[in-house]
Amino acid sequence: MFTTVMADVRIFEQRQDYRGAVIASFGGLTNIAGGLLDMARAPFETGREFGFNVADKANISHEVMDEYLTSFEIARYTDADISYDDYQEAIQRLDICFRGIREQGVEVVEPTRTSRTRKTIKRKS
Repeated sequence: MFTTVMADVRIFEQRQDYRGAVIASFGGLTNIAGGLLDMARAPFETGREFGFNVADKANISHEVMDEYLTSFEIARYTDADISYDDYQEAIQRLDICFRGIREQGVEVVEPTRTSRTRKTIKRKS
């Protein structure tokens, strides 16, 4: 799960789109929290609120989460230049968050798909 998230982020890194990489990393955080902590982001919940809820559940320092969320918000909501160093700092903080989530969570295994067809019941005539 972690390698999949980072593979998506690395695609942006290879293109030198560090803004896109930081933004994609937040999507990875939500996926990891959903998979390991069984936490879904509510439609009314801001990214910051969700991040701090994850931090609370995974015993992640609010300072680390705040620094990561600030990096995400700058990339997402401003037109500031995001350098390679900015990207690296965000990913280092995200890695700390991932380790906290990994320690607290249990990976949810996808249930096997069952047929959606209903069994027919034969009626006596």
